[in-house]
Amino acid sequence: MKNTRKIVGVLACAFLYSSMYLLPYIKYIFYDAVVEATGFTNTQIGFTLTVYIAASIISTLPSGWLADKFDPKKLLVYSGLAHFVLSILALLFIRSYVMTLVCFFGMGVSSVLAFWSPVFKAVSMVGTQEEQGKYYGLFEGCNGIGSMLFNFLALWVYGRITGGSVAALKGVYILYACSSLVSTLLVAFLYKADEHALAAQEGKSAQPKKKATTKEIFAVLKMPKVWLFSFIVFGVYGFYCGSSYLTPYFSTVLGVSVVFSGSLATLKNYGTRLIGAPIAGAICDKIGRVKFMLIGFILAIVFMIGFIMMPASGSALIPIMILMFAVALVDVSMKGVQFSVIDEIGVDPSVSGMAIALASLIGFNIPDLVLHPIFGSILDANEPVAAYKIIFACLLGMLILGFVCCVIMYVIMKKSKSPAAEGKTV
Repeated sequence: MKNTRKIVGVLACAFLYSSMYLLPYIKYIFYDAVVEATGFTNTQIGFTLTVYIAASIISTLPSGWLADKFDPKKLLVYSGLAHFVLSILALLFIRSYVMTLVCFFGMGVSSVLAFWSPVFKAVSMVGTQEEQGKYYGLFEGCNGIGSMLFNFLALWVYGRITGGSVAALKGVYILYACSSLVSTLLVAFLYKADEHALAAQEGKSAQPKKKATTKEIFAVLKMPKVWLFSFIVFGVYGFYCGSSYLTPYFSTVLGVSVVFSGSLATLKNYGTRLIGAPIAGAICDKIGRVKFMLIGFILAIVFMIGFIMMPASGSALIPIMILMFAVALVDVSMKGVQFSVIDEIGVDPSVSGMAIALASLIGFNIPDLVLHPIFGSILDANEPVAAYKIIFACLLGMLILGFVCCVIMYVIMKKSKSPAAEGKTV
């Protein structure tokens, strides 16, 4: 019964996570409908996401401070409610460009400031030190389920509403707003931190621990292990972010249909997450999380080298597909459990929020900002086969960077003879 309560709590957090990013990235699913319903130009639509990302970056480090100073559950509820209100405002002012920018900036704040670090910290608070990988893996898997569920529902709603694309898109806005409200209520009523698990992490009695001071929180920024961890995250998420270029390679160079390529993308992004993350969580708790990441980088590098060496020809389609899914499965498995490493490298739970924030700033925000423009310019400046080879070499380079940082981390932990370095089994 206790484990069921924990699983339900993680599921609620995962669904809220999924719902928070639906509307800001709506153009990825309903681009033409957004153009028609809003009347905005392509440049204006692109700039709405730029404003959102800018607000997200500004909010990242403060998010870590909030997660360490206040109850993560309350922060999640406040964020979900704020996101619901902003979604309704975006609906009401759907044809006002200025108000849309205001709403998207606000959603950049609501989905990061009191949400990003708090949601990962909340997941860590449902289990003991030995269960961190398990629950992070479960969170990532449920997040994949939530993303597919909400988007398929949105497509169903869009197809069912008559009266044109404007009315249909408004229906999608309402669905997205309701999904954030319902998920917020699920967190409010179903999520509960395990006080005994927290006490076990701290090696103390099950009494509330005094919150870290601001000085203690920002001291995390001086920890070499946290910086190493941040570049490990950069290697994992940078590859994940850039691997979106693996699938258009199939249609542009290998000559498969856009529908087939899109199906591959869906399976790569969501199918591998559902399988890889939960299994990874169970494995890394047994062998050690840093060790798991190290093995993951080795496998990903080998698979990626194999992918690059494949001839750019439709005759090699099957082995290329196998290698793509293999490297994607390994990468999403690492992505699903990467924040569980924070506990193993010796970061105190009371300041883990800031560690998550720093790793997110380096590992998530930088790839999101710079990779797509860089890869786009590479595609514009070179013929397709050469361009994709350069892009794939960059992706391999990010994996190698993560691997090197992981090796350094592993060696440091071994030398320090920390109990966590031995990868204790349950």
